[in-house]
Amino acid sequence: MNPRVLKTRSAIMGALQDLLTEKSYESITIRDIVQRAGINRSTFYLHFLDKENLMEQNSAYVLDKLRAAIQYPAFSFEKAKKDFEERQEPISSLLAIFRHIQEYFKFYSVMLGEKQFPQQLDEVIKQELSKFTIDKIRCAYASGGLVGLIRYWVSSNMQETPEHMAGWVTEVLLYPNQQEE
Repeated sequence: MNPRVLKTRSAIMGALQDLLTEKSYESITIRDIVQRAGINRSTFYLHFLDKENLMEQNSAYVLDKLRAAIQYPAFSFEKAKKDFEERQEPISSLLAIFRHIQEYFKFYSVMLGEKQFPQQLDEVIKQELSKFTIDKIRCAYASGGLVGLIRYWVSSNMQETPEHMAGWVTEVLLYPNQQEE
C-alpha cells in the first residue's frame, strides 16, 4: 500500500482513538475525526464508508496488535515456571497482552460493551492459544477466563498494573491448586 495512504489511514484511526479518550463513541462525529486527523471530509470517505466502518477496521487493527502481543515471545511452560520461581517474572506474552490492553484502554472500554467485539476478542485469544495446545477445551476455558478478567480490569479502570495482572494469571496457570491465604 502507498505510504501516503497508510499515513492518512493511520491518522484517521489515531484520531478516533484519541477522541475515544475524550468523549463517548456515540458523540464522536465525522467532523470531529477529520478535524483531529487534519484531513478533509472527502479524504475520510476515500478510506472509510462511515464511522462504523472506521470502527470495524480500527477493531481489526487493534486485534491484529493483540495477536502480535500474544505471539511475542513464544510461551514455554518450563521457562515460564523457572522465570516465575527465580525472578517472579510473569509469562511474557501475558504481560504483553495486559500492556496492549492498557495502551488501548479507551478503545477496549468502549468495545467490550459492544455486541460482537467480546466474541471477536475471544476468538483471537483462542486462535493464538491453540498454537500452544491442541486441547480445544483448555483453549476455550483459558480464553473465556482471560476475556472475563480483561473485562473486569477495564471496568475497574485498571486499578492494578499490567505487571500485577500478568503475575496473577501466571500464578494461576502455573500453580492451579494453590490458594491465597
